[in-house]
Amino acid sequence: MTTAVIVQAQTDFQTDTSPVLADLGGRTVLNRVLDRCASIPGVDSVICSIPETELETSLALEVLRAGHCLSVGPAGDALANLSHAAKDYHVDTVVRVSAEAAFVDAQLAGRVLELLHDSRADFATNAMPTGYPRGLEVEVIPAVLLHKAHDVASSDEELADPTLWMRQHAYLHKANLRGPGGALEALDWRVSSADGIRFARAIFDELGEGAAAVSAAELAALCLRRPDLQRPVEHAGEANPVVPLQAADIESAIEALRIAA
Repeated sequence: MTTAVIVQAQTDFQTDTSPVLADLGGRTVLNRVLDRCASIPGVDSVICSIPETELETSLALEVLRAGHCLSVGPAGDALANLSHAAKDYHVDTVVRVSAEAAFVDAQLAGRVLELLHDSRADFATNAMPTGYPRGLEVEVIPAVLLHKAHDVASSDEELADPTLWMRQHAYLHKANLRGPGGALEALDWRVSSADGIRFARAIFDELGEGAAAVSAAELAALCLRRPDLQRPVEHAGEANPVVPLQAADIESAIEALRIAA
C-alpha cells in the first residue's frame, strides 16, 4: 500500500509567476512545502502535480531541480489532475496538501492520516470545520474514492474542488481532527498573496533556517507573543468555514497545539 502526499501547483503560465515560486530563505515556497511534506509520518513519497500547460515553465523545472516527484496532468480540471497524479505513481492513499502551506505541520498531518485508518472513515481532514490557523489544512483520501469522484463529477464546482463531492456525499463517512479553535483559527499562515509572502519572510527573518521545520505549536506561540507577526484571516467567517451540506460524521478529541508558555 503506497501513501503519497500530492501537492497541486500552478502559476500564471503566461507570466510564469506565482506566490509559490517566491523566495523564502533561499528556497521557493513550493519547495518549502514539499520538503515539509516529506517528513509526514507514514508517507512513502511526495508528488507535485502540475497541469500540462506548465510543462515548459519554471514551475516544472523548480520541482525537478529540487529532486521531488513530478506529475503532469490535465489542465483546467483540478479533480482530474489529482486523480491522474495518483494513477501516475500507483498511489493507494492520497494526502492532499495545498501548495500555499509553507508551514504545514508534518506531525499534525500524520495524525490526520492515522485518523483515517483508525476510524475506518472514507475521508479524513482537519478542516470540517477547521480549528487551526489557515494553512494547516490536510485531507486524506483513499485513491479509489478519488477516482470514483472523478468518474461521477457532474459540475464545474466538483471539477475545480477535488474533494467537494466526497465532502458532500451523505453516505460517505467523514472524520475530522478537531483543532483547539479560539484565537488560533483567526490566524492565516497561507502564502497565497503578497501579504502572505511578507508574513512568511518575517518568520524566516525571525527564526532563520529554523523556520523551515518550526512546528505549528511553536509558530502559534511566536505569533501570540508577537502581535506584529500576526496576520488575521481577511474575510469574516473564513477562519472557520462551514462545509456545504455535510459536516464530519466522526469527530476526534480536540488535538491541542501544545504551546509553550
